[in-house]
Amino acid sequence: MSSPSAQLSDVGSYDIPSKTQSYRWIDLGLVIAVAFGGSILASLYLAFHPEPLKYSNIRLLGGILTELTSILLFFVLFVRQGRRLGDIGFSFRWTDLPEGLALILTAGGVMWVAYVCIDYAWFFITLRSPYWFGSRMMFADVSIWLLVPFLVLNPFFEEILVRGYLTTELIDLRGSVWLASFISLAVQTSYHLYYGIAGALVVGCGLAVFAIYYARSRRLMPVITAHMIWDLTALLAAWHR
Repeated sequence: MSSPSAQLSDVGSYDIPSKTQSYRWIDLGLVIAVAFGGSILASLYLAFHPEPLKYSNIRLLGGILTELTSILLFFVLFVRQGRRLGDIGFSFRWTDLPEGLALILTAGGVMWVAYVCIDYAWFFITLRSPYWFGSRMMFADVSIWLLVPFLVLNPFFEEILVRGYLTTELIDLRGSVWLASFISLAVQTSYHLYYGIAGALVVGCGLAVFAIYYARSRRLMPVITAHMIWDLTALLAAWHR
């Protein structure tokens, strides 16, 4: 019979990994729920009750505060686990910009093909064109001094939490790169359903390019760079007086 101290040692060796894994699941669920829960519910509603989406200054400011709070929550929990941002692929290289440009060009081409295919398929099945969300008036009434910080912050917010954190945790906890990438892509597409189902599918096809790149390279900055170019060109163009 082993000694009491040995028994305690044996118990600890089994309990600690189990508890650590449980805590990681809890931290992951908390961060994703705080960061994206409201957006997913709102987008699900708008997918089936389409209406123009317009931001006001106070709504945009609330979005900035939510994103900053969510990133801070993630960072605190992540550091408490004894981990670094490099563990999710967040680091800088001189190749990040050209790789980001290549990513956004590839994603744009994939989205264009997806748009054409979905438009024709939707009409063939339903005999009517799908609802395509127009973003032209989305930011018409907001201050440029709030819009630009939001569009710069948003790629870091989305890609750090959904692409980097969620994908990495699911790979570590479930052991499947492709399952983790698919779930992160599904989460990211779900809060774009305000574009309509067809529009969200097109956006999802573009995001799939980012997901595949990250799954293969585990590099986050090129994806953030591509997402920022996407936001600054597509959404900033929607701002006008």
